[in-house]
Amino acid sequence: MKKVFQIGLLSALSVLLISCIALEIKENVKNPNRYFREAYRQIGRIHKRYPRREGRPHSIHVLIYEGSHRKLFRVTAPVWVANNYREVVTAAKEHHGFDFEDEYDIEWRGLDDLKDIGPGLLFELDDQKSKILLWLE
Repeated sequence: MKKVFQIGLLSALSVLLISCIALEIKENVKNPNRYFREAYRQIGRIHKRYPRREGRPHSIHVLIYEGSHRKLFRVTAPVWVANNYREVVTAAKEHHGFDFEDEYDIEWRGLDDLKDIGPGLLFELDDQKSKILLWLE
């Protein structure tokens, strides 16, 4: 009985996590600039509203362009989900077939305390082939 309860609880948690995460994957993207321009506009509005990064963020946004595969990944999740990064990474791998840990060398454990960081840009990378933006709203 205890094992059935644990399996049911894990299944319910997985469904909850999947329903909280918005993941969009676009294939064959030749020019990702319009997606990144819109993301920078959104980040600009956030910085205008919270110039000193006061307040608690409620969501985390990730925009990734993988140039070698011409794929664009857009992820939005509540901050509480991002603080449980292990479940998020596992859910993305199981349900969407994409393994963030294998593809990107990001220290995911650094996401543990996002609730203590105010809204705004967290990370950006542009290495001419790939681009990554990570921000809180």
